Amino acid sequence: MKHLVILIFLLVFAVHAHAQILLENKEGDGQFVPLISITDSIKKNNSALIKLNTSDQSIGFDYFSICNNQNRVKYKFWGIGLKSKPTDGYASVIKNNQFNPGVTIDGSITKVKIFDREATKPDNGFLDWGALYVNYSVNKYLLLNEDTAFNNQLYSKTFQGLGVGINYNILIKSTHLISLKFGYARKNNYTDLDEVEVKEIRSYYDSLSNTTRQVSSTKSARLGDYSEFDAFPLNVSLTKLTSDDPGIKNFTFGYNIYAGTQFRSKVKSIVKAGCILFLAKNKDGISTPFLGLNFQFDDFFDVKGVNNGLLSRLSIGLTSSFSF
Repeated sequence: MKHLVILIFLLVFAVHAHAQILLENKEGDGQFVPLISITDSIKKNNSALIKLNTSDQSIGFDYFSICNNQNRVKYKFWGIGLKSKPTDGYASVIKNNQFNPGVTIDGSITKVKIFDREATKPDNGFLDWGALYVNYSVNKYLLLNEDTAFNNQLYSKTFQGLGVGINYNILIKSTHLISLKFGYARKNNYTDLDEVEVKEIRSYYDSLSNTTRQVSSTKSARLGDYSEFDAFPLNVSLTKLTSDDPGIKNFTFGYNIYAGTQFRSKVKSIVKAGCILFLAKNKDGISTPFLGLNFQFDDFFDVKGVNNGLLSRLSIGLTSSFSF
């Protein structure tokens, strides 16, 4: 982890940044592939950003590079990303000295201007771009199974997940962004399992002093029937962007309204819908969310049949991202 942080800092200080806003929800998922622009003020065709997401407790690095800058209206750029976090959060690291690493690597290739018939007019109020993306994640989980022999109840599981898909975006008058993401992903139900604290107590008896000593250790685990499956995630969002004008130095307000689900075989789809209210600040041409408040309904249509009211299914999260 220490070497990863050092590498990210060295990379980010070597590049210059210019991009539309990079936005993540409280689970740490990017809402869309951002637009990397070509302007006269930017001499280099590289963009980079370090992200410290306080919601999913991750540190990440995104790097983008424009393939060519001969045409400022229609062009391509590629991006790579790296994210690392403790699977069960920093609380388990501090409290139980337990670190289960999680790493995600992603990449994308993006083409700017796809369906715009007036591609030679960048000021016509319509701009679109599409991306093909791929990601690969590795996570280590600690699980508890009460239906097996005592010595085998607590065990670790390594998950490897591959995801591919497309992301299409429409930017209207440089302000409102409509985004559609659809693809395939290998998923698991780890986050749906119950969180438990497993305490192991060992007793030692000293016959000379007639004393019994107990030594205990605690671990964080998930209880339930763990499973892995193929899924086809779909996400739609509308974003009110903040300005990427380098001359604007103050914080500006934006919002993102989204709805998403994942289709699985023989399982009803559960819709997550919500809104992100965020403050962003422009630095060197990149508009970065500094503080985001996320309101999310985890089962909007109550597919699970809990019947506890819509507000009872509302979760609120705080997301912070920092650029350096």
